[in-house]
Amino acid sequence: MTLNEKIRHTLMISLFSSMAVIFFIVESAIPNPFPWLRLGLANSIIILTFVFYGLKDALLVSFLKATAGSLVIGTFLGPSFWLSLAGGLASALIMGIAYKFFSTIFSLLGISIIGAYTHSFTQIFLVFLFLINRKEIFYLLPIILLCSLIAGFINGLLATFLVDHLKKYSEF
Repeated sequence: MTLNEKIRHTLMISLFSSMAVIFFIVESAIPNPFPWLRLGLANSIIILTFVFYGLKDALLVSFLKATAGSLVIGTFLGPSFWLSLAGGLASALIMGIAYKFFSTIFSLLGISIIGAYTHSFTQIFLVFLFLINRKEIFYLLPIILLCSLIAGFINGLLATFLVDHLKKYSEF
């Protein structure tokens, strides 16, 4: 990789990370009926990252989103930070693997839904394990999974649009 390619790569990962952090911060400021209910628009940026730069960079963007975003909103090292970080990294990992090995079977829409489900399962498992050690927490799963389906669908549509647009009008 030439120096110019390294600089371009670093700039693009920085741009994607910044966009993910902005989405994270803006979403945290929007009132929600449930504290765990977020659309997760930053996940569309994670999808862009693994499509154009691979899993390693997608994991980096996911880590930076959770870390920088939580520093800005004041939740760094609190329970919501750890849930966000774990859910985001697990989701990015599974989406990246699904994209690499199953992109002929799943579209970005399907991969996004898989990621949303992974994020939700990871978080509810961790809540059970560390915060609310009662099996009744899993009664929320049908509601959480329905919300994940909707969020994954919206993020998948957005990611598909962005990937198609960027491939058409840029040098990716």
